[in-house]
Amino acid sequence: MLPAVLLALVGAVVGWGERRSLRAGEWRRPSDAAQVPRFDWVPVLGAVVFGLVGWKCAALSWWTAPAYLLFAGIGLLLVAVDADVHRLPDKLTVWPLPVFAVLLALASAGTGQWSRLVVALGCGVVAGLAFLLLALAVPSGLGLGDVKLAVQIGSVLGWLGASVVVSWVFLGFLAGGLWAAALVITRRATRKTHLAFGPPLLLGALLALLGAGSL
Repeated sequence: MLPAVLLALVGAVVGWGERRSLRAGEWRRPSDAAQVPRFDWVPVLGAVVFGLVGWKCAALSWWTAPAYLLFAGIGLLLVAVDADVHRLPDKLTVWPLPVFAVLLALASAGTGQWSRLVVALGCGVVAGLAFLLLALAVPSGLGLGDVKLAVQIGSVLGWLGASVVVSWVFLGFLAGGLWAAALVITRRATRKTHLAFGPPLLLGALLALLGAGSL
């Protein structure tokens, strides 16, 4: 329990740093004319997410902590950026992939389960291709940023098993559908309104991770 509490404090610090970056407009383009939000919720969410992920890593194996805590930090920033400007930057979706590969290899070495690394890489490729097909079929629903994010999530969760990736897809689309329905019902959006899909996907990833079985 203590490590999870300590990691919650780390998450609050990480969230505070990310908030400063967001407030400074570091993830915005000149064409993003809307006022920059305060992002006061980012440190709070950071504490919650890091605490939960730390608790799960303790239940799985601390060898998994580097990969999943990095994923938590990047995911927190992606949620904020996508909610603000409806964009998932390559610096947060594509560039970290080699780092995740190394960290997942470290987890495989530490636990002696190298087959998990193969499954992780395979799930990342399959998830990316599946989302690419969906984006081509329904371009108004998914963007290429979502496709790149799917590769990252598929790889990271795939280390825990293909079933966890399937759970993520179901939970992510369910969260997205419920969020869209809630906005339409409350008349804060219409059926034609473009909604950020990154936050629901990342919420689904967190829920799938927390629901994953033991190694």
